Amino acid sequence: MALSAGVGVAAVATAPTAAAHSPIGSCYGGEFRWTAVEGGITMTPQLLTFGSAGRLWGCEGVSGITHGKFTGVHVAWSDCMHPADGPLTVDIVWSNGEASKLWGPWPVGMMQPTVGQLQVVDGVGEGSRVQVNAWYEMMTPEQINGCMGPGISTGVGRMTAEIVE
Repeated sequence: MALSAGVGVAAVATAPTAAAHSPIGSCYGGEFRWTAVEGGITMTPQLLTFGSAGRLWGCEGVSGITHGKFTGVHVAWSDCMHPADGPLTVDIVWSNGEASKLWGPWPVGMMQPTVGQLQVVDGVGEGSRVQVNAWYEMMTPEQINGCMGPGISTGVGRMTAEIVE
């Protein structure tokens, strides 16, 4: 979902949360990779576009859907202390051949997981909101060196998601 740096598209990753609602549908697992289209995350704030790709599994609650694959685009202000803050668009193709498009604000911070809700704007679940919990890989030696040098241009994460309304 990216989900880009968003479900990362990057990137997007989530875990079930205790809530006052019962999810309509959920995917208990997922993984993704986000990649900066040009340049990378540095110490200097800049507007970047990230692409993401990933997969979801363990999906239940919606007839015929057990897994899916997604791509995302995240246009975000970014620097090493504030990895990505901007709107995320995610396109999912489900195991039954149907599709969904999600959109919403997606602020990725240093504290993980990144938790947020995206609106289903088209396809399966249109009009619903999806709670996404994403864990972006952070503070690896490669990322620290990237921040101090040419920038961080790619990364990975894991996620869960559930339809909340």
